Amino acid sequence: MTSRLRALAATLLMIAVSPAIAHDTDVIVQFSTLDALKAGLYDGTMTYGEMAEYGDFGVGTFNAIDGEMVGFDGRFWQIREDGSVTEIAPDTETPFAVMTFFDRDVVFALPEGADFGALSELLSEKLASANTPVAIMITGSFPTLTIRAPRHQSKPYLPLAEALADQAVWDLEDASGTMAGYWFPAWLGNINAPVWHLHYLSDDRTQGGHVVDLTTGDGEVALDPTPRLTIILPQNQAFDEANLTPN
Repeated sequence: MTSRLRALAATLLMIAVSPAIAHDTDVIVQFSTLDALKAGLYDGTMTYGEMAEYGDFGVGTFNAIDGEMVGFDGRFWQIREDGSVTEIAPDTETPFAVMTFFDRDVVFALPEGADFGALSELLSEKLASANTPVAIMITGSFPTLTIRAPRHQSKPYLPLAEALADQAVWDLEDASGTMAGYWFPAWLGNINAPVWHLHYLSDDRTQGGHVVDLTTGDGEVALDPTPRLTIILPQNQAFDEANLTPN
């Protein structure tokens, strides 16, 4: 074998045995905090293109809280107050988003006939730790489903509780799709909501929003307990000057 052929063979061998680039599936990356969003800090300095470097799965919102974001399998959508669903551009900015590379660590059948309260209790029973955040994906059918999306806000921004008092709400029947979301423990309550926080997207990508209530049909639940959390803080004047001291 000539030296050129030996070099080519060595190169091919290296390609064959080199592992694929692996993403870190054991970290959740969040931009900003729940308390900042509650205080009305609705303009962010992070784009979804940048957030996608930290995950292929997540939830969030948009500058001026212009709707809800839901993302999975490396694709991300915006659901606005008029009910429209569009796949978002990488340069779209966010004041709050949570991402991870989703790993199906725990998988089980979706219990049929449960409302949101009963489903939340069952999911909490599946937790291996009450102190570790969890990403969750639910795929299946939902005989009834209530979803919402916040309305685009104008400055001066109202606090989140007031802004959400006039959100758009839809009731669906015989829905089928995917829910992506997170659960955070109570001790992280100033960082993210200590509830099962789910965003829905229909199979045909025409309907979606933040899940308010449901009844469950046939489907599957996948949980991804994640032991590390990274918080990226906004870099703008509004965040620097905000009073975020816990009440």
